Amino acid sequence: ESRRTDRQLRGRCARQGDPGRSQFFISFEDDLMRNFAAADRMTAMMERFGMKEGEALEHSWLNKSVETAQKRVEQRNYTWRKRVLDFDNVMNMQREVVYGYRNEVLTTEDPRSLVNEIIEETIPAKVREYLNERDSEVPDYKELLHWVNATLPISIKPEDLIEGQKEEEISATLVAKVKEAYEIRVGNLPMEVLDQEERRMVLVAIDKQWQAHLYNMDGVREGVGLRAQGQKDPLVEYKNEAYNLFVTLMDAIKQDALQNLFRSAANLEAFLKQLHSAPQQLQGGEEALTRDNVGV
Repeated sequence: ESRRTDRQLRGRCARQGDPGRSQFFISFEDDLMRNFAAADRMTAMMERFGMKEGEALEHSWLNKSVETAQKRVEQRNYTWRKRVLDFDNVMNMQREVVYGYRNEVLTTEDPRSLVNEIIEETIPAKVREYLNERDSEVPDYKELLHWVNATLPISIKPEDLIEGQKEEEISATLVAKVKEAYEIRVGNLPMEVLDQEERRMVLVAIDKQWQAHLYNMDGVREGVGLRAQGQKDPLVEYKNEAYNLFVTLMDAIKQDALQNLFRSAANLEAFLKQLHSAPQQLQGGEEALTRDNVGV
């Protein structure tokens, strides 16, 4: 199906420099001739000329028809490869963004700035979702209050969210309370240990959500071809679906990191307390053992 393959075979006939001769045979029943060279019409024409079945045919028209068929196949294969590349480029662009963000988490000298950025972006987005972007025309203060108390380590009462208060004011209040609570929680922890824990917290969220995103993208890739039956371009539909999933991915990464923020700090604090108390426990055990030996 490729003229390149024919040239390679011809080159191997005399690859040591010796003079060679090549001759190719192809049947009218071959897929190449049947699908791309109107083999049925040629077969009927040859039968009218009295050609017998199995007899070799040689003519410049036949050579030209084979070459034309090969060009058509090459053009079709090129279109397929280009189509696959267009689909892959969508995923590569998303991969570059996610890996760039992951490398930033690994190389930054100030992980706390990334934590503050997550807080400042996630909380206003959720406030906007509950107050403006829901299907209900009335802002849902009750659901917003439930999300705050269930997700964030702060206690917000119904009277703290005054109905009619501006979205920016509510977001600023929640962000300030969360930052203050986090500073209180990690104030006594060693900075070098806390930096590593903050990096790990964000990296775990990225890896977890990225794996789920890859699974979702595979599902979209498998089913988007059926949309061509509705007179829609599968590539355009795939790009739209990929963009929506990518926006959801970035939001999920930041929300997951925000939920793990105080949980990781609490676990780290408990671990350090246990670590500091271990020498005292060991020392007490040695004294008890010495007393027992003396008594014996």
